[in-house]
Amino acid sequence: MAVTTEKSTQETARTATPPTKMAGHEYNGQMRVFRFNFTQGAAAGDANSLANLVTLPGGRYRLLKRLSNLNCSAFGAARTLDIGYLAHTKQDGTAVSASVDTIADGLDVSALATLACGNAANALTADPDILFDSKEGVTIQAKVLGDTIPVGATLKGEFVVVPE
Repeated sequence: MAVTTEKSTQETARTATPPTKMAGHEYNGQMRVFRFNFTQGAAAGDANSLANLVTLPGGRYRLLKRLSNLNCSAFGAARTLDIGYLAHTKQDGTAVSASVDTIADGLDVSALATLACGNAANALTADPDILFDSKEGVTIQAKVLGDTIPVGATLKGEFVVVPE
């Protein structure tokens, strides 16, 4: 065996002659933060209640799951939260089905907590990001599972994206 020095895909593109242009989410991209502050209204919601948190504008965005976080109040025993997105249309006209738990699956919101969307326990895939390609925007939504969402329950946080 020998000592080797090799390059990532991005370093290979950067050092090519001429350099290969890379998408913003791969090299020197500017992050955009979409904050949300949700409070359950005057009535408790049953299991499977929904909370629309933010709507990303039309275009192509990479949501960085590991940088996207939320704080929750104590919802009560056995409550979990999924975070996904609503159905939307890609810029080329292709329909995209809703996905209830692509961003986070089974976050424990039984007690007051700060939760990361992309940690290993809650990420459905090994991918640290999700590409959103939408013509008119895509809404990110939380779904309460296990039991009710109590009156006054709160979700506060941010989703971090990089435009492509």
